[in-house]
Amino acid sequence: MAELKNKFTWSASRHGSFSYCHRQYWWSYYGSWGGWNRDAPPRAREAYMLKNLANRWTWAGTVVHEAIEDVLRGLHGGGEQRALGFEQHGLDIEEEVEKATKLMREQWVESRNAHYRIRPKKRFGLAEHEYDEVIPRAEWKATNEKVQNALRAFFNSPLWDRIRETDPHDWLPIETLDQFDFEGTGIWAVLDFALRVPGGGIEIFDWKTGEVKPDANKLQLGCYALYVGQKHDVPPESVTTHLVYLGEDLQEFTFRMTEKDLVETRGEMRASIAAMRTRLRDPEANVAVREDFEMTDDLSKCRICAYRRLCGRE
Repeated sequence: MAELKNKFTWSASRHGSFSYCHRQYWWSYYGSWGGWNRDAPPRAREAYMLKNLANRWTWAGTVVHEAIEDVLRGLHGGGEQRALGFEQHGLDIEEEVEKATKLMREQWVESRNAHYRIRPKKRFGLAEHEYDEVIPRAEWKATNEKVQNALRAFFNSPLWDRIRETDPHDWLPIETLDQFDFEGTGIWAVLDFALRVPGGGIEIFDWKTGEVKPDANKLQLGCYALYVGQKHDVPPESVTTHLVYLGEDLQEFTFRMTEKDLVETRGEMRASIAAMRTRLRDPEANVAVREDFEMTDDLSKCRICAYRRLCGRE
């Protein structure tokens, strides 16, 4: 098997990590590279293990995403909704909620038993367990309740009714990681849900379980519009994007991409890529040295960062 090479690419999540803390960014994209190999240096192996950990907030979001994805894939695999018998039998929402809760119980036990230390990519792990944090039972319960509320809000919403009325043949691939080119840089994109609409346009939906900050996610949405424009032959101006925040209630924010939005998106992507590449000792070979990526001065960020032990900030 050919050796994997650490090529420079970009994504909205990579941009978010770089903006959050340069040292965190370095650990995620350089310091942990190759840590999956048995003969990897100990620090790279540890960084790779830490990279794969969730925390209770990201965990809740992942469970919600995967639960919705599973239902959508089941509907998509059945072709038209009538062929699946979906209209006749409906969806047992409480059954989906209980499945998510059962999964979280199993993952919590798996994490507590630290199986992730042996197989970081294959076993679930929480940073709270790795750092022996004392988390009150009520907080773990609240994490599960957040997931339950999000799923109930989604499957009881008019948005879900709208999705059920669409033809799965019009859907784009669900939660499928893909890449497109932007001025010579590979850009990663994965759509939570998207479908073609009459008139040749595309609607993109992005599920969120965190704080409601629609403007903070516009770069990601613009990136998605550029992606479908290149990969699915749809003018980005014909793309409508929806941020769907899932809490006790569902909040949906809709953005129709304008040429101004797209110009701003390209400009932000260009600037972000340039800032990342400026830090590299050898941009062509994508060589990065840890000392060139300073740690944040905001210690509150360190307290929830998986790499805090490696940075000496436990």
